[in-house]
Amino acid sequence: MKFENSLISKIMCYREKMKVDGKLSKKFIGAITVELLRKELMKKGFNVSNRDVFIDGVSNELDLLVLKNRERAKENLLYNSKQVIIVFEIKFRGIFSEEDIKNINKVFNSVKKIDKKIKCVYLTISENVRHRFYSEEKKLGDSPCFLFKRNTGLERAIKRNELKITGDWDKLIKLLNKIK
Repeated sequence: MKFENSLISKIMCYREKMKVDGKLSKKFIGAITVELLRKELMKKGFNVSNRDVFIDGVSNELDLLVLKNRERAKENLLYNSKQVIIVFEIKFRGIFSEEDIKNINKVFNSVKKIDKKIKCVYLTISENVRHRFYSEEKKLGDSPCFLFKRNTGLERAIKRNELKITGDWDKLIKLLNKIK
């Protein structure tokens, strides 16, 4: 089973388990998504931060970092820019507002201001290519990464087997291997 299919299956399973009174916890979905991606990157041999960390000089919380070999955080969450190879902004379903796009660009710009060598990667698990912000998402960061594309809502796409693997995960791993 391809990694992407395994990932979406795990997330959807956890999502169902965490429903309370029929409502989803968006914070949990984001956290489990980042954690599962983190574990996969570690399995592939990358030095990866904990989730929700910071870089000296960047006031925003960052979802996940890929670090140079043997680099470790101060106090388990603070890094110097010279330790960092890639900064990830990770979404489960993509972006829902123009404000989100502005915020991600602002974070990525603040990272680049500290160190231009750091790659900034926007990664979303599943994106509706008909969503009005899709074209803007494709421009975010250095190498936007969409694991699945769909033409409809997520649940409907899953039910109808219409989620399409993009191949972006494999491209991302190749990029990481090149710059590690």
